[in-house]
Amino acid sequence: MSDVIVIGSGAAGVCAAWPLVQRGLRVTMIDVGVTDQGAGAMIPAEPWSKLRRSDANQHLYFLGERFEGVPDGKVRVGAQISPPRAYVAADAPRLLPRDAPGFVGLESVAQGGLASAWGAAVSPWASEDLAGLPVTLEEMKPHYDGVAELIGVSGQAGDDLSAHLHDSPSMMPPLEMDTPSRAVFEAYLSRREEMKRAGLALGHARLAACSREHRRRGPQPYHDMDFWSDHGESVYRPRYTLRELLEAASFESVTGRLATRFESHASGVVVQAVDLATGRGERFEAAHLVLAAGALGTTRIVLRSLGKLGVRRPLVSNHSPYFPMLNTRVLGKESSDRRHSLTQITGFYRPGGAGAEAEPVQLQCYSYRSLLLFKLLKEVPLALANSRRIFQALTPAMSVLAVHHADEPSAEKWVSLEADEGVTEAGVPRDRLRIRYEATKEETQRQHRTEREVLGLFRRLGCYTLHSRAVRLGPGASIHYAGPLPMRASPGEMECDGECRLSGHPRVRVADSAVFARLPAKGVTFSMMANAHRVGTLLAGEIGGGA
Repeated sequence: MSDVIVIGSGAAGVCAAWPLVQRGLRVTMIDVGVTDQGAGAMIPAEPWSKLRRSDANQHLYFLGERFEGVPDGKVRVGAQISPPRAYVAADAPRLLPRDAPGFVGLESVAQGGLASAWGAAVSPWASEDLAGLPVTLEEMKPHYDGVAELIGVSGQAGDDLSAHLHDSPSMMPPLEMDTPSRAVFEAYLSRREEMKRAGLALGHARLAACSREHRRRGPQPYHDMDFWSDHGESVYRPRYTLRELLEAASFESVTGRLATRFESHASGVVVQAVDLATGRGERFEAAHLVLAAGALGTTRIVLRSLGKLGVRRPLVSNHSPYFPMLNTRVLGKESSDRRHSLTQITGFYRPGGAGAEAEPVQLQCYSYRSLLLFKLLKEVPLALANSRRIFQALTPAMSVLAVHHADEPSAEKWVSLEADEGVTEAGVPRDRLRIRYEATKEETQRQHRTEREVLGLFRRLGCYTLHSRAVRLGPGASIHYAGPLPMRASPGEMECDGECRLSGHPRVRVADSAVFARLPAKGVTFSMMANAHRVGTLLAGEIGGGA
């Protein structure tokens, strides 16, 4: 029998397992574990521009063998999931069925989960972001630092973003900005005090990407292929930590299993899972259980285990529209081919200006090249032939600005597990997750007003939107979900305490973003990883023993 079972091999799962295994405890990780079947291996370790000019097989990975990388309709959730990364979303609709009209969210049963295709932006939460949670920034800092050292984080300490972020001591120098982003940043620096008074702060993006060699990974090769391949392993993927975990004798990874429910007893827990190869049920026993199957996956397991069918639980998700912009400061100028594909500049804008009480929104500024033009052509209200000519000419001077808004729970944002009798031929329960999500009119108006203010400031920096409307992919498209099993100082049923124990089940802890009652404008992944590291550390201390 294991000391701890961890369900899920994604960013939360590996970060929770890490301190447990470091303590010498016996950990079993249960996961479906879908892996890349070779699409990534076919990509040569060459820059994007060289591949586009000379590789006769480029269509196999840029567009897909069956052109699956070119959707018939609008580009929806997961626009950054290119054909070589399609495995990240594979099998999830079949194994994790749901009824979610209008909610375009994404789940994963892949090894490494959704972070196998994330954008790697690192945004530690500040004290105001943690308000209402039974954990303080001082308690979180050592876990932010522990995760930063584990995954490798780059950024510029002491810049204008440091007031909004906790910069870990192990942070590496920032990745290089490309030519268009450097022009925007230099324009900001030339008007820095004016921008700061208006409430805007910009700086080098904090990224889970190695600017130098770190833990046998990196440095960044600057091939502009970060959305297609992992050559050099600069950008963090959870499988790298899984690889290190597997080197420990006390760690076991059991794949090909879908964990469906748990039973909690005074002396331990029993996890029921389906062997997807045979359709047979299996039982795994341990003293403790850590749930890290993603906010939606963990909620599904908890509701099923507790028999809470039809019970509504709160759900929050960041709204993150993006705006294609013409960067006039680089029109007609030659752009360097040495670049990466991730966000180049991070920003924070506080509505009302410096000193105002309004919560800031987070901004991510990208250059646009390696995701290919058809993804933007689909969003432009012009004839395809005209759009193609325009975008071919303007690509070197294009930037994309993403605006991330905070989200609060409300009566119109919820998730439940709906009954459907029996199991499939593969042994998977037929019940389905039901999701309803509708923002209020006031929320939408406030977001639009803030976006107009942000775009006005970027016009002062020489960036103009290419058309009047934002690209809005719909609720859930940010792939940032939280809220169903919130952390409380005094938890009620289906809530967690300050150490993320599930109420009424002291041997069950939740390590993913399901424990966050709300989402600030900052991305959730890094804070989820830090909290998962905290959960694993606390549990290791509770169990004791080991090395």
